[in-house]
Amino acid sequence: MTIFQKSYDLTVRIYKEVHNFPREYKYSLGKNLQNTVLDLIGGVIEANSEENKTFTLKKVVQQVEKLRILVRICYSLNVIGGHKYEVLSKYIDEVGKMTGGWLKSS
Repeated sequence: MTIFQKSYDLTVRIYKEVHNFPREYKYSLGKNLQNTVLDLIGGVIEANSEENKTFTLKKVVQQVEKLRILVRICYSLNVIGGHKYEVLSKYIDEVGKMTGGWLKSS
């Protein structure tokens, strides 16, 4: 599966999760999650069309790390449960590994 497809799947999962967030977190933490994952997938699209991908891929790596932290905060605040945390973390790890590999090869 391509990095775009994995990023797309992660985006859909995040949006579905945020939809179920309590109101207290939906428009703060949830919106931040949504914006970060959109920046991530936008960076993947941008890097795919650039000749020198290094700068953009480094930004994508930063977005992946930001997502890791935001999802962990959601778990720590009991906004998402353990199973959802594991699933989202797995998707984030896969995108992170693919991005890291792409960065090394460019």
